[in-house]
Amino acid sequence: MKKIGTAALLAFALFGCSSDAPPGAIISQETTLPQSSLLASLADVSLIRAGDSFTLAGYDKGQVRWGRLSPAGDLTNETSFALPQPMLAKPGPVFAVTQKNSPGDQLIAISITDSTTDPGGYDLIAVAHTVGDKSAGAPVVLATLSDVTDPETVQLAAGAATSGKIGFVAWGIHAENLHIPVNFFLLPAGAAASGNPVRALDDVPTTRIPFWDCLRTTEGPTGLGFSVVVPDALPSKSRWRTIEIEESGNTRDMTYPLDAQVTSCQIVGSLTSTGAYLIAFQAGNAIDIASYRPLLSDAGENGNVTTYKSVLPSAKFGGPLNLPKVVWTGPAGNDFTIGVERPSGPQVFRFTYDAAPHGATLTLRSANGRAGPVAAWVGPDAVYATYTDQVSQSGTTTTWRYFVKIESPENLP
Repeated sequence: MKKIGTAALLAFALFGCSSDAPPGAIISQETTLPQSSLLASLADVSLIRAGDSFTLAGYDKGQVRWGRLSPAGDLTNETSFALPQPMLAKPGPVFAVTQKNSPGDQLIAISITDSTTDPGGYDLIAVAHTVGDKSAGAPVVLATLSDVTDPETVQLAAGAATSGKIGFVAWGIHAENLHIPVNFFLLPAGAAASGNPVRALDDVPTTRIPFWDCLRTTEGPTGLGFSVVVPDALPSKSRWRTIEIEESGNTRDMTYPLDAQVTSCQIVGSLTSTGAYLIAFQAGNAIDIASYRPLLSDAGENGNVTTYKSVLPSAKFGGPLNLPKVVWTGPAGNDFTIGVERPSGPQVFRFTYDAAPHGATLTLRSANGRAGPVAAWVGPDAVYATYTDQVSQSGTTTTWRYFVKIESPENLP
């Protein structure tokens, strides 16, 4: 593997900026993962914080590949296993991490397969594999969906507590003419979920369950959580609803009204140490930002959501067809950052609390302008991100994977 020091990367960040302003974010560490790694060569991976390290996991041609990745960029315990049943094209698999012997030492792959008990139906299965074991466990059926289910309407989200002690999976059927709740299980070792799944968005009467969409993993205070987008009373607006889960299974349901409509299911959020939420999302031909700030007198239960529109308009990227995917948003002192995915290299933009640009843009490297999808985790002091790069040298193209730690100075001139 190849590591680049802070000074060199800071110089790269400054060189890539056309502005004389100080960079709004810096790369404090970058590692190039071994090119011999089959896992590192996968284009799409999940990056999950669990215990004192990350889990890197991906799927390719019937094989789940995964390993442990330290914050310093050391990839260890790389292994693989086959999913035992044919997997449908959509959705999945998604990945959770839990503890068998030590925090984060077990990966759980979750996918939709043809049911083994209900002809024409589908099973939601979980397969657990522990570091050091030669083979994965037998599939655990978490739920069975009837034969009238269109598998492409099923949405999945999964993840882990940052402690690495327990994982979770959430699933639901997205249908505009049906009021269907989202279900979730906490997943201990072996994916041995007990009892019935917990129902979220389980409003009474059921006709009040919103027509949700965009189910995805979000980082609650424990690392466990998921979110959906639900419609507002006004069609020009959306609401972002998050379910934060404690390791005990208790939940907290929060709704954030946005003064814009989320499009293309592009929305990310992160919780700050003060209880605020930062939310970045695509709204038409622009990327908007919203911030929730709790009222101190209400211990975070109530507060105000402010939406700032078109902080990153498509014109900045050459038009609507080039509007990049939003990957993360995170705190930077009293400012916030937005990370986006671009073939020329992921970019980090910084804004003040009231959405004014602050500092120069940071562009992560790409040798030939063919950077791949980005997976990221937002921590309290830094963002960790990983992506592939197609590097051409002497007529040969190889896949490199970078693992990057991005920090944003608390104070910026």
